[in-house]
Amino acid sequence: MSEALRHLDDEQLLLALYGAGGDRVSAHLNACAECAARLRRLEGRRAAWQAAPAPVPNPGRLRAQREAVFQKIEEGRRPVWLAVRAGALACAVLLAVLLQRPAAPPVDVAATQTLSDQQLFDDLATMIARDTPMAAEPLMALFTPQEDTERQNQ
Repeated sequence: MSEALRHLDDEQLLLALYGAGGDRVSAHLNACAECAARLRRLEGRRAAWQAAPAPVPNPGRLRAQREAVFQKIEEGRRPVWLAVRAGALACAVLLAVLLQRPAAPPVDVAATQTLSDQQLFDDLATMIARDTPMAAEPLMALFTPQEDTERQNQ
């Protein structure tokens, strides 16, 4: 069926009722008398509904709803859950106190061995001259044949 021959569905009519239908819907309403009549019926029903007085709320029903809400709130405040939460907090604090370790004593800087510039230069020259970095040696050892490792250990 072509687009021009299809009638608007309920959703498109509701959008047109509230002014959000768009140009295509407006053009269809101008061309289609059946859809325009359906829209006029919807407009009439909306106008009648808006003109009708609002229903008076039933005070008994509102009171019952309020009481049900307050009852649900009170059910959530059970002392058992408060005791469980307090116990869990106490256990967490106790565990933190038991696992806490004292800080390491400060290191005496004067007592530590100091390297001379020459020693530092020699160590750096040795590291640069190596074919394989020292950090990679354990990894490289995984790929050496077992016989070579046994020979090196002897």
